[in-house]
Amino acid sequence: MDAVRLEQSQDLLVQTAAVVAAQREFASRLRTRTIRDPLTGLPVRSLLVDRLELSLAAAGPGTGRLAVLSCDLDGLAALDHRHAPSVADSARSEVAGRLVAAVRQGDLVARVGTQTFVLLCPGIVDPADAEGIADRVAASFDEPLRPAPDVAAHVRISVGAALSGRESTPASLLAAADQAMARVRADRLTAGRGN
Repeated sequence: MDAVRLEQSQDLLVQTAAVVAAQREFASRLRTRTIRDPLTGLPVRSLLVDRLELSLAAAGPGTGRLAVLSCDLDGLAALDHRHAPSVADSARSEVAGRLVAAVRQGDLVARVGTQTFVLLCPGIVDPADAEGIADRVAASFDEPLRPAPDVAAHVRISVGAALSGRESTPASLLAAADQAMARVRADRLTAGRGN
C-alpha cells in the first residue's frame, strides 16, 4: 500500500513539474513576443515606453535631454500590393537595419507600426544633435531598398523630433514627435507637388 502511494506521489510530482516547466516556457515566449518585433527583432511599443520612462527619470542637467524621433515611411505599403509578402517583409527588415545603422550607440530603435518606427536618443545636449540624427536617418534612405534581387524599392521617410522638458511624459513626447513627423511629411508632399 505504501509503495502504491509513493508511486502516485512521484507521478503527481512529475506531472506538476511538467506543468510548471510548460508555464515558464509559455511565459518566456509571451515576454519575448511582447518585447521584440518577430520580423525585425526591434523592440515594440511596450518596451519603448518602458525605456522612455526610465530615460526621462534619469534625464537631468548633467545627462542632457532626451530626443524622440518618429519615423514614417512612404512606399512600403506598395510592396505589399505589387510583390509577395516575403518581399515586403524583407524590405521592413532592411529598413530596421538602416535605422539602427543611422543612430548612435545607446540609442533605441523600435517598430511601432507597419511602416512606423520610433527612435529614442538620450544625452542630447544641443537641439542640433537631434537634427543631425534626423538628417542621418533621412539620408540613409537616399538609395532604394533591395528586398529581392530584381526589386528596387524607392521609399521616402519623414522624421519628426521632439525634445524632453521638465514636464515631459512618454505620452507627451511620443505625441510631439508624431506631430513633428506629420508636419515634415506634409511639407515634403507639398514640395513634391510643386515640382
